[in-house]
Amino acid sequence: MIAATLCRLAMASPQDESAASAGRPRVDVPKIEHSPIIDGVVNDRAWSQASRIAGLIEVDPNEGIPAEPLTEILIMRDDDNLYVAFICHEPHIDELVLQDMHRDAWQSEDDAVKITLDTFRDGKTGYYFLISAAGSRLDALIADNSQRLNYRWDGFWEGRTRILTDRWTAEFAIPFKTMAFGSGGGWRANFERWRGVDRSRSRWTGARRAYHVATVSEGGDLKGLDGLHQGMGLEFQPYMKLKRESSHATRTERVVGDLGGEINWQVTPQLNTSLTFNTDFAETEADARRVNLTRFSLFFPEKRDFFLQDAMSFEFGWESGFSGSPEVIPYFSRRIGLAPNGEEIPIEFGARAAGKLDGMSLGVLAVRTGADHSNDVPEGELIVVRPTVDLNDKTTVGWILTSGNPASKNSNVVGGADLRFVSTDMLPGIITFNTYVLRSADEATDELGSAYGLQSTLKTSDWRVSLGTLYTQEAFHPALGFVRRPGERRYEGHVQWEPRPKDSERVRKYGFSLQPSVWSEPNGRIISSNLRTELFEVTWHNGDRFSVDHEFNTDRLESDFEPVDGSVVRAGDYEWQTVGSGFSFSQSRPLSGSVFVEAGEWYDGDAIRLNTSAQWNPSAHLELSLSYSENRIDLPEGDFTTRIETLRVNYDFTSDIRLATLIQADNVSDNLGLQSRFRWIQRDGRELFLVVNASWEEDEQGRIVPRGNDITAKIVYSIRF
Repeated sequence: MIAATLCRLAMASPQDESAASAGRPRVDVPKIEHSPIIDGVVNDRAWSQASRIAGLIEVDPNEGIPAEPLTEILIMRDDDNLYVAFICHEPHIDELVLQDMHRDAWQSEDDAVKITLDTFRDGKTGYYFLISAAGSRLDALIADNSQRLNYRWDGFWEGRTRILTDRWTAEFAIPFKTMAFGSGGGWRANFERWRGVDRSRSRWTGARRAYHVATVSEGGDLKGLDGLHQGMGLEFQPYMKLKRESSHATRTERVVGDLGGEINWQVTPQLNTSLTFNTDFAETEADARRVNLTRFSLFFPEKRDFFLQDAMSFEFGWESGFSGSPEVIPYFSRRIGLAPNGEEIPIEFGARAAGKLDGMSLGVLAVRTGADHSNDVPEGELIVVRPTVDLNDKTTVGWILTSGNPASKNSNVVGGADLRFVSTDMLPGIITFNTYVLRSADEATDELGSAYGLQSTLKTSDWRVSLGTLYTQEAFHPALGFVRRPGERRYEGHVQWEPRPKDSERVRKYGFSLQPSVWSEPNGRIISSNLRTELFEVTWHNGDRFSVDHEFNTDRLESDFEPVDGSVVRAGDYEWQTVGSGFSFSQSRPLSGSVFVEAGEWYDGDAIRLNTSAQWNPSAHLELSLSYSENRIDLPEGDFTTRIETLRVNYDFTSDIRLATLIQADNVSDNLGLQSRFRWIQRDGRELFLVVNASWEEDEQGRIVPRGNDITAKIVYSIRF
């Protein structure tokens, strides 16, 4: 049955271009001689030559009606840039939500406008640009027709806003050098406005809740984009770093300097290559503190820019190593340049190619890492090759090959293939289908191992239904990847219903869901299971949310399990239930927060879990947030309590200058950590970083003593040709 399905998907004929364009809105993008000044004020004479889109369609809360108040969009270009302006009329200008203004702020409540561009007209990939009324800029790469977005990608572009008495305005200048694109002079695009006062969303086209603005297959047509200039497509991005390190354990101190950087070359308008030497990640944000009470490894997502810029060119299957918590991935970039304890391993040289070549999408990465004898890590060469081919406008087939073992001189090779299918016109919503097979060969164990997975999802305006399964053999060992539960099989499902009451003045939607999952041995014997039921959820128009859920768990332990030192869960079969309830206040308010409490059984004991947070945003310049989580576990063989405290203090002097401080502590490691990061973006690609890291620990006498600290100054200066 699966084979027949794959054949039907692969043999489906591409959609006729004229049929695909029927009914799409279209805008001709005029070419101008004199570029406008990007200052947020849409009064430059050049804008009088722009094409105009007047009016959007509401998506949420009322799907399909003309949006109010009016939003006007102007669009034009010259040889080097695409220019877009938004004029957002607003009768309640004093009620604009203005909370974040820094680069790459995650915008959930702030008034904002968004642009998506499908530069290849393939209905699958594209670029996403956002600017909030407060001036925050966010961008991302789009893949699988909005099913995957890489928000950690940073492009080079300009954006400014201005707030007036009855409207707010935004101007974008997006260089063609920033993007890869096809020939033919036509792109697809979409535009969206989020309005904070009533939490409404409106869009140019594809105005359905089942779609995201990044569902590029639903975009309108942009014409007149021929004769675009990318220059030489060459960028040199050197860095200079000065670092002072101090260790209180060894009572030593040293000052070191370093040089390195990247050379990026847009070989064609579709293919980008990069060379990196003496790669440095001093400015990378610290990982969020977590306490592991499971029998399996925790997963921490990638945060280093070099590995994030073209991350989606290397993603395989439906799970991602760049966000979330996957079960099986053949390539996990944190295996490169990081020891198991989190310490940096030197990357001496690296090369990367990503883009389209001769009708296929391609991602290639080759890295040479130096040895770190203190962490028992040898030097080595690591390679990842990831080509994909579009069989039609809905179906993509791909392959992956990884070679190398960061932890050993022994060779390790993983190969595999996957198929992805995304459609917005077969059923009333978005349907996705993903499947893959993988095979590993490990020299150290002299074993071959396999893995496979299959997953499908249907999402409509009010429903989401998904089914999936995956399996890894015990011998499957991807040295450059991640496997959470080797030798086990997983079956999972998810059904979610979000009905919306008609004409309710307070309630926006309700929520109910059922999410079962089962882990078993290859012979079918169940190891563990989980059934999570969202008994009731309500979201109000103002963004407040309340929920009640229930979980039923089973687990079979073949051996004793120590969740923390001094506490033991004995081998045996267990089942338990918990009930949880939570309330979150909308972040559109200056003061917001959330609280979630869960109580019930845990293995052969009892547990109470508390997660709470508070956030204060008196203005777009200042953010102060505090979170606290606690697990209070009572077991026959050792009661324990775990705590994590996190404090964030962020101050934005402007939208391009930020001081961010993160303080974290937990009572399992008895460690207090601080990171303070100052970032000044003189312009995209030209940045100054000042980073302070410090840590303290509790000694045997209960005193808080310093462990060490470091201070780093780093300058990155890009030159583009």
